[in-house]
Amino acid sequence: MRIRYGATRFVLLIGDEAIKIGRIRLLRFFARMLILPFSRKRREHFFIKYGPTFWQAALNDLCAGLYANLNEYEYYQASKDFRVMPTIRQLLYGWVIVQLRGEPVSLAELSKGPFIKQKIGEENCEVIEEKQFCRHADGRIVLIDYGRRVTIQALSISMTTQ
Repeated sequence: MRIRYGATRFVLLIGDEAIKIGRIRLLRFFARMLILPFSRKRREHFFIKYGPTFWQAALNDLCAGLYANLNEYEYYQASKDFRVMPTIRQLLYGWVIVQLRGEPVSLAELSKGPFIKQKIGEENCEVIEEKQFCRHADGRIVLIDYGRRVTIQALSISMTTQ
């Protein structure tokens, strides 16, 4: 078993599964609340990224791991997109999801893959780093971290234009 720590979730790598556990980002949120009154640029970015009202943005920031899990599970269940790693189970109202596990890919392999060629687009989506991809058991290179809303939108748009 290996444990990975991401921006919004913990990931347990066990056998042929990756168990993603959403986390509540309390320290990050409190630090942000101390900075926001003094930085107009950061305040604007906070509301653009997390929501138009303070309470909506605060909830989205605190529970970003939960929303990433829900987005991944719901997107895969609805689309069965072959470009992403299947998310096979959801537990504890979405706080925990189970995804199949693949093999790491190199940057050289990724640069030849379909994601670079088709230019999924959005600058804020996760399709830019090799750690966001792996090799599926059938040999395809697939996206494993697609929980952000902009990534789901980019995947949906690019799926309809293929």
